[in-house]
Amino acid sequence: MDIHKPKPWHGVREFLKEYVIIVVGVLTALAAEQGVEWLRWQEKVRWAEESLRRDQSLLADVTTERVALGRCLNDRLDQLKARVTDDRLRASPLPTEAGGLPMASAYSAPARAWNTRVWEQITADGTVQHMDRERARTLNLLYLTVQSAFVANHEEKNEATDLSVLAEGGLPLGPDQKVALVQHIERLRMLNNELTSLSRQILRRVQDDGTLPPLSETTARLERVSSFQPLTCHYAQEELKARVAQSWFSLHR
Repeated sequence: MDIHKPKPWHGVREFLKEYVIIVVGVLTALAAEQGVEWLRWQEKVRWAEESLRRDQSLLADVTTERVALGRCLNDRLDQLKARVTDDRLRASPLPTEAGGLPMASAYSAPARAWNTRVWEQITADGTVQHMDRERARTLNLLYLTVQSAFVANHEEKNEATDLSVLAEGGLPLGPDQKVALVQHIERLRMLNNELTSLSRQILRRVQDDGTLPPLSETTARLERVSSFQPLTCHYAQEELKARVAQSWFSLHR
C-alpha cells in the first residue's frame, strides 16, 4: 500500500506558503459554517415572527373581549351581592343577564387560552437572542403581563364555582354563609378589575410592538366567532373607545 508522505519543506518561504493555504482553508470552512448557522437562525426568527403575529392577533381578541364586558361583570356581582344581603330577592329567579350581557350561570366570565407557548419555545431554544434587542424586551414585558392575566383568569374560574348556590331561588342562607359569599363576590370583583386592567396593558404592549389589529377587525371577529357575545354589554362601545391603557409605562413613549 502506497502512503503519501508530505514533502519536506525547503526553506521558510515554502513553509509560509503551506501555512497560509492551511489557515485560509480553515477560515473558509469556519466562515461557511457560520454562514449556514446564521441562515438557520434567520429562518427560525422568521418563523417566530409569523407565529408571534398570529398569537398577538388572538391576544388582541381575548383582551378586547375582556375590556368590553368588564363593567357588565361588575353589574352581575352587584346583583349577586344584593341577593346575598336581601333574603326577599332570593325568592325570585336570578336574572339571566347583567347590563345586557347574557348569563348562563350565577357568574359567567370567559375562561380563555392566554397562549404563551411560542414565546416560551423561542426563549428556550435561543431564537429570541437573535431578534432585535428592543423588540425582544418589549415582547418579554408583554408575555409577563399575559402570564399574570392567565393566573388571574384561572383563579376567577375557580372562585366563580362557589357562587352557584345563588342561582337556586329561595335557598336559606345562614350568617356565616352570607359572609363567605360576599367574600367570594368581592374577590371576583377584584379579579375582574385586575383582568380588565391587564387586558388594557396587554393591548398597549401589542400596540407598542406594532402588531395591534384595528378595532374594527377585532370586533368583527368577536361578533363572528365568540360564543360569549361581549358586545351585547351596554358599556362595550364606550369601554372600547379607549381599549388601550394610554397611561401605562412604555419603553417607546
